[in-house]
Amino acid sequence: MDFRKKLEEAGCIFSGHFVGVSTKHLSGYCNNDPLFPHVLLVSSLVKELVSSFADSEIDTVASPAVGAIPLSVWGAYHLMDGKDKEVFGVWADKVSEAPEREFIFERDGFKAAVKGKKVLILEDFINQMVSIKAMIKTVREAGGEVVGVGCLETNRGVSAEALDVPKLVKLTSIEYDVWTEEDCAINGLCAKGEPIVEDIGHGDAFKKAHPDYKGGYVKLLNN
Repeated sequence: MDFRKKLEEAGCIFSGHFVGVSTKHLSGYCNNDPLFPHVLLVSSLVKELVSSFADSEIDTVASPAVGAIPLSVWGAYHLMDGKDKEVFGVWADKVSEAPEREFIFERDGFKAAVKGKKVLILEDFINQMVSIKAMIKTVREAGGEVVGVGCLETNRGVSAEALDVPKLVKLTSIEYDVWTEEDCAINGLCAKGEPIVEDIGHGDAFKKAHPDYKGGYVKLLNN
């Protein structure tokens, strides 16, 4: 399967001026939301993704909320295929109003499904690694052993070494330029006055903090 082509056909890949969860500015974005209604496609993609971990004796598949939740469920399902063993599928919720990205296992039974277990973390898109690193920390603090990370797409620079995990598996790469807010104002798209997309990523938060940004704001989604 040409997964990147599937993403393009589904309208998941964008070019433009975006702001990520890390507050960094981006020249592109991958939004997997249009993909997730296609249940059979998502199932087949996750099956391919977890196949690389079939011999790792995974006890639990965990994902960060909210977009990647279907991956944890399908991942656990496919890792059980042909085996006489239950694999748990759980997710960690975002900690609201935390100063930095933070997750917690707060639902009944979820922390118990992680403690003392071999855990595979599945994410949809890893960009600047802020969320996935927070998720890895959450699993380890809950007593789980992170055996690897699987994701549908990554930006450049994402590696097992950068995440401090034994193994990273991805289905494709979606690469684009990244600037800090300060550098973007000097060398990036802000310096060129490119409008910021406010309805994908965290452009809406940037707009609230910078309503007078000279490039203005645009919307790309037709909800």
